[in-house]
Amino acid sequence: MHLAVAIVASDPAEALDKARDLPSEVTLAEFRLDWMTRVDVPRLARETPIPAIFTCRPSWEGGHFQGSERERLEILRQALQTSHWVDIELTTWEKHPSLRDARARIILSKHDFQGMLRDWPGWERRMRHLGAGVAKLVGMAHEVRDVLPPLTWLHQAQGPAIAIAMGEAGVATRLLAPRFGRAFLTFASLDQASAPGQISVADWVQRYGFRQTLTATSFFVVFTPPPIPWDKIQALRQELAARHPLERTWVLPIPASPTPELRQALQLAAATEVSL
Repeated sequence: MHLAVAIVASDPAEALDKARDLPSEVTLAEFRLDWMTRVDVPRLARETPIPAIFTCRPSWEGGHFQGSERERLEILRQALQTSHWVDIELTTWEKHPSLRDARARIILSKHDFQGMLRDWPGWERRMRHLGAGVAKLVGMAHEVRDVLPPLTWLHQAQGPAIAIAMGEAGVATRLLAPRFGRAFLTFASLDQASAPGQISVADWVQRYGFRQTLTATSFFVVFTPPPIPWDKIQALRQELAARHPLERTWVLPIPASPTPELRQALQLAAATEVSL
């Protein structure tokens, strides 16, 4: 399970500088090539301090690439000849079979920016059939209950997977992902979020506790409306650690009011709900 940071920068030099300053918990740097005014894939592949994901997202799937589709495909071809990961849209992968002569490891992705996807297992089967090393499915959450379909799929996925409900209502999919054995990563932002609802890497590491969430043997969740009362959360963490001295305990706050769907998600994540 990786903690990945989406790096938004104007050029490779800036992107590499940001990658070098990432905390040790971060094990993947996603270079958002579609945000760059100048792209140099070979340099990024050669000089990145940690393994990379190359993403060059078109506007029709939520990206910011301003050039022609021909230019974008050439950038993707360069990325696909590296030894890193490439996140590429399922539609692009299906439309351009010539891209499949690749050395890189493939993340096939499908986004719905209007609402939640339907038939998550069906999309995964389609992606696996086309050679996806990781299947990535992303919807837009409009209410908190929208977190259940992606997390249910993540629990049942047939291989490494990324499941996200974007937006503030879907933040639980990002926070609970480390509790799922098939989860390939969860994303964090650096200084500029590349998708709605991303958590800053500083908050993920220092406040929410990515590593502790990943490794806890006694895992508890508190639902609390924002803003999160971090002093009370810390006191509860200390109390439960003292109560379970032989366990690796952790308390994760989720900034939402509980719903039946969220409580079902907790069961999938092997979490116990507690109150402040």
